[in-house]
Amino acid sequence: MSSQSNERVFITGASGFVGRNILDQLEVRSVVALERSAKPELEQRPNTSIVTGDVTDADSLRGAMDGCNTVIHLVAIIEESGEATFDQVIRQGTENVLAEAKRAGVEQFIQMSALGAQDNPKFAYMQAKWRAEQAVKKSGMRYTIFRPSVIFGPGDGFINALAGVVKNFPIIPVVGDGMSRFQPVHVTEVAQSFAKAVNDPDAMSGATFELGGGQVYTYEEMLDVIAKELGKSKPKVHVPVALMKPVLLMSQPLPKALRPPVTQEQLKMLALDNTTDDSATETLIGSMPMRLEDGIDYIR
Repeated sequence: MSSQSNERVFITGASGFVGRNILDQLEVRSVVALERSAKPELEQRPNTSIVTGDVTDADSLRGAMDGCNTVIHLVAIIEESGEATFDQVIRQGTENVLAEAKRAGVEQFIQMSALGAQDNPKFAYMQAKWRAEQAVKKSGMRYTIFRPSVIFGPGDGFINALAGVVKNFPIIPVVGDGMSRFQPVHVTEVAQSFAKAVNDPDAMSGATFELGGGQVYTYEEMLDVIAKELGKSKPKVHVPVALMKPVLLMSQPLPKALRPPVTQEQLKMLALDNTTDDSATETLIGSMPMRLEDGIDYIR
C-alpha cells in the first residue's frame, strides 16, 4: 500500500457529489483535481492539489496530468444549457481527457458512465454516455467503466429533489404511470467501487461494471419511501408525461425547490427502466448494498 500511496490520481469533477465521496476513499493518495475555478474546499484537503481547466477545452488540459498514474473521469451534465450539450460535455469532454491522458503516459483510465447507456438518439444523455464509453474502449488504454443506477446520499440531486416535492407540495405529483423501475445505489458504495479500481487495476481492467443498490423500486415506490421517511401523508396525483413538458418549461424561473423533480431529459428517460440483473456492487464492496430506506435520513 505504501507504493500505491505514492502514485498520483487525476480526477475530473472532484468537487461534485460523487467526486467528494471518491476523494474520501482515496485519502492516502496524492490527488490532482481538475476544476474550472478555484475550490477552497478542495484546497483544504490533504494530499490534494488543483489545476484549472475545462474538459471541453482540450488546450486547457495540456500538461495537467503529467506525472499521474490514474485518471478518474466524472464530469457530465444532466441538463443542456446553451453550448453545453450532452455530446459536447460528455462525449467530446471524455475524448479530450483521453487524448491528454495518453499524451501524459497515464496508465489507467476509470470512467463514470450510467446504467442504460445506449446508442439511441432518442435519449441524448444516454447516447452521449455510450459514445464516451466507446471512446474509452477504443483508446488503447487500460480502463474500467462504471455504470451506476440513480446515486443517493447526502447532497444528491435526485432523491433530495423528490423530497423537496414531498415536503413543499400539497399533493405528491407522480410523473406518468409511476412504474419506471430504479435500483438506487448509495454514493459511498459507488465511491468504494471506484477506489477498488484504483487500488487493484489488474483485476478490474477492461471491464464494465453495473452498480445497483440493495432493492428495486418503481418511481412511485421511491416517492412512498421518501414520504414515509419524512412522516408525510399526502394524496398522490398522476400527471401524464405530455402535460409535464410545458410545466417544466414554465417552471424554469422558479427556485429549484419549487420546480418538478425532473429535467426534460430525465422526463424522457422515465420510459427506461434503470435496473440491472448483473449488479457488481456486492462483489466490489464485499457486503450487501444499502436499500434506499436505510440511507436517506439526510432528507429530513
